[in-house]
Amino acid sequence: MQEREIRVTKQTDDDDGFEERADQLTDEQIRTDTIVQDHFDEVNRALVSKGLTLIVGPRGCGKTHMMRFAAISCRQKASAPFAVYVSFNRYLRLEPLLSSRSDAITLFHSWVLALIALACAEALAAVSEKFGKKLWITFPVSHDEVRKFVERVERGTPTSDVDQTVIAALSIQTIKDLIRDAAELADRRRSIVLLDDAALTLTPEYLIEFFDIVRVLKASDISPKASVYPGTTEYGPRFHADHEGRSVPVWLSVTEPRYLDVMRDIGQRRLAGSDAVPEAVAKSLMYAAFGVPRAYLTMMRAWMDKADTTSEQAVLNQLIRDHRDARISEFKSLALKLPKLSSLVTTGVTFFASLVDVLRDANADSTTEGIQLQVGINADGFDPLTNRMLNLLIEAGLVREEAEVSHGPDRRLRRISPHVGALIADRAIFKGRGGGARLIVDALGGKKSKHPVRRVISRLIDQGSLESLRYDLPPCQHCQTPRLNDTQRFCHACGKKLLDGSTFTRCMALPISEIPNLSQFTQEALRERKIETIGSLVTMQDPGSELRKARGVGPHRSSRVLERVNDFVDEFLS
Repeated sequence: MQEREIRVTKQTDDDDGFEERADQLTDEQIRTDTIVQDHFDEVNRALVSKGLTLIVGPRGCGKTHMMRFAAISCRQKASAPFAVYVSFNRYLRLEPLLSSRSDAITLFHSWVLALIALACAEALAAVSEKFGKKLWITFPVSHDEVRKFVERVERGTPTSDVDQTVIAALSIQTIKDLIRDAAELADRRRSIVLLDDAALTLTPEYLIEFFDIVRVLKASDISPKASVYPGTTEYGPRFHADHEGRSVPVWLSVTEPRYLDVMRDIGQRRLAGSDAVPEAVAKSLMYAAFGVPRAYLTMMRAWMDKADTTSEQAVLNQLIRDHRDARISEFKSLALKLPKLSSLVTTGVTFFASLVDVLRDANADSTTEGIQLQVGINADGFDPLTNRMLNLLIEAGLVREEAEVSHGPDRRLRRISPHVGALIADRAIFKGRGGGARLIVDALGGKKSKHPVRRVISRLIDQGSLESLRYDLPPCQHCQTPRLNDTQRFCHACGKKLLDGSTFTRCMALPISEIPNLSQFTQEALRERKIETIGSLVTMQDPGSELRKARGVGPHRSSRVLERVNDFVDEFLS
């Protein structure tokens, strides 16, 4: 598999401590390195306010960072609500249960409530350790029992009698009571529950159940906040986002008046030495990041590492091309995670390339005034499959959809902006043959065209591809009869239950050589111990002890290997 970003190695004691992922930053780094002004100030206010809020954006745009910042700032302010932060980024570890256990939804429901209970206790312990212990006195099960239940469910091991007691004890009402008890012990009048990585897009069955929990969890003194992806998050028949609460975008638009100022501030706080990067280069990378701070920080660090090795323009061009390719590769990886989306992903790549081509032609026209960054597509041309394809592109951060505009009956336009990094890399923003940082900044910082380039979808995707667009559904595993549709549960020929390949199972079957930065020596040592796939290591009862039995693998190396394996699995399943 290709890497999703330009890799930045882990920092040593002599490094500047740079880390681009918000879930791996320390509380102190989150507290001191967060920009809370303009756009992000609105997000922060929404997170600490009363009521249910969905914060929306693709990966890397700041959802986790803002949620963690809200939790930390609430902890330090006595008048703020009691804040519980919990991440559900390991949800796909429960995916195999959907095909192996009839009570999969019940286990998922209890897993969600268990994580909230553990996070509630952790939040209270951060206020006072004795309060954290006191919280469990009246709870029907212990902290250790809840923790072990979570571990067993995530590992897919059979549940015990104690686990059944935990499942019986965990209800939404008991969790509400636990949150209220914690808030009272912390001397807070209300609570916010920050539910990170809540866009369970690859398991719609779990997604519906999750937002049912969110809906019932909401109360006058308990305000759930969930981070979701744009486009693909469907909330189920009982959760209506506009009715239940409000949605707040985290994804910063490159056309925002203070876009460059906000990105510059993020770089100055998070990356030592960023002020030394030439202004035109820094601004070019801000635009190429397409509103995603993580992408900007990663490219800036890579430029600082490579700037002395070759020409400034060559490094800049290569970084932007690599970033574009990484984004497209990440989008293509959806077909590996969920094979039924293969046709949609393949056609999506073609659609994306067509958007870039359209804007290149429009911007190359010397008679046009202002740079063109949007394509307006007739809304009536979209059907459920093409709409799903577009939503996948939005989730991946390859395109951004602005508010729909209408020019009269049957003339509704969906305004789509492709990734600016791709426009730069494919020279789709220049009128002439020139290039370089200064021309990039002048083009993107100049006047914008008032109206999008208008197209119908049949001019962006050829008719054959449109007609062949489908869900790539596996046939019946018993009689090989093709399925009729993606909602079919039983074979219409033999009557047997239909099974889909599990994303988690596919990840576990990958060879250990897929793990990035795993030396050849370590790989050979693991194979000698019959550890040849990711699953053969992850599913071990005590993987650390087993690793240390391998030739040349001591405590330090085993910890490093486990960290890399777990990071890879979490990234694959995110």
